[in-house]
Amino acid sequence: MDERDRCFFDHPLDHVPGMVLVAAVLDLLRARAPRQAADGRLWLSLTFDRMCELGPPVWLHSEPAASDDGPAWRLLAVQDGVTVCRASAGLGGGAGPTVPPAAARVVPPAAARERQAAPADPALVHRHLPENVMVGEAVRTERAAVLVPPPGHRLAGAGTHTPAALIESARQLATMLGHTAHGRAADAQMLWLSLEADLPTGLPAAVPLELWWEFTPPRGARAVYRFAVVEAASGERFGRIEIGVHTLSRAGYLKRRAAG
Repeated sequence: MDERDRCFFDHPLDHVPGMVLVAAVLDLLRARAPRQAADGRLWLSLTFDRMCELGPPVWLHSEPAASDDGPAWRLLAVQDGVTVCRASAGLGGGAGPTVPPAAARVVPPAAARERQAAPADPALVHRHLPENVMVGEAVRTERAAVLVPPPGHRLAGAGTHTPAALIESARQLATMLGHTAHGRAADAQMLWLSLEADLPTGLPAAVPLELWWEFTPPRGARAVYRFAVVEAASGERFGRIEIGVHTLSRAGYLKRRAAG
């Protein structure tokens, strides 16, 4: 893992962020089934068993899984002989919203990118670099725009909304809601427990998207954030993302880290 990566390590961390594991799974899927990964649907389910540490290599093991709709796999991320993450994933056509035709699949011009919604406060989404903010300011708490990564960004696609960028947008909105809606302290640490996603893989970046929060109250330190991925103007639903988290105070987090 390259800790100089400005996308995943845009500020000092004492562990490998969950998005690195998500991105690794998505990279593997693209290598296994490039056609479906470029234009179809993705189903993804992850559970995070333990924190992934800096330094030791992480090995991603996969095996085919039975599926009625395209290729599917079961995956394990293993570090020092211990499983840190489990996943199941599939790619295919499947039932779902109609994706705009190929003629609409163009990279938005610079002027269009400049007209994107105002980005969220980086502090609220735990980012330092402006180019890594993937979600706009919340609208009436429950809605926020999905921001298209700039060209050359690790999560940018060739004219499409990448699943990785959509998942990172949802992660950032969940982080922001933890502070603004659930009253978590500014220095609280949000640890991923699970991720579920059903997303298009060929949706043009020119289609403006929003995340709509399907409100669920937290249960103590734990919360599940469910988001619909929708077309901003019409509200047409293109997919969903669900993130389960455990939020610790700074003191609680440091105590957990010290305990190993």
